[in-house]
Amino acid sequence: MAFPSALARRRFAFRALPAIALLLALLAPAAPALARDPVVLAAPGRVLALPLAALEALPAVTREVVFLTSRGEEHARYTGASLWSVLVGNGLVDPADLHALIRQVVIVTGGDGYVLVLSAGELAPELGAAPILLAHQRDGAPLPAARSPRLVVPGDRRGARQVFDVARIEVRTLPEPPKGENP
Repeated sequence: MAFPSALARRRFAFRALPAIALLLALLAPAAPALARDPVVLAAPGRVLALPLAALEALPAVTREVVFLTSRGEEHARYTGASLWSVLVGNGLVDPADLHALIRQVVIVTGGDGYVLVLSAGELAPELGAAPILLAHQRDGAPLPAARSPRLVVPGDRRGARQVFDVARIEVRTLPEPPKGENP
């Protein structure tokens, strides 16, 4: 059995390096989102920072929430700004453009990389009117820094759509289907 020459081994290693680098990149865990203070707000052509102090200064809404966890039923009273008012107040959505709202998605990412996708239409008062909060208090006390702000979805039976330590909120608009085409 013949062994490859040193030159052949080097050529193979050189050619294999890009494939190995790609494999390692694909297998590497995604980097978690940046810290929660400030929360990054993003939309096409626009990136803003929302410091926790500015969030706390917004008009507050309090909601009673009951949901199931792995430890049983949990009851709490959360206080914070409505997610809708944060989006509108920072110019990330246009409340008058209902046609655009039904094609917009709101992507909420926690500091641990947890991601939740909502429809802007479900948040809009003229459409779904979901009372979703970007909370900074629970039962009248500030949330711990590692869990604040917290996205709270009142009315959900389980707490799976709650996002702790919100780091980023991004609005994206889905493309309109081509005119005259019916899927």
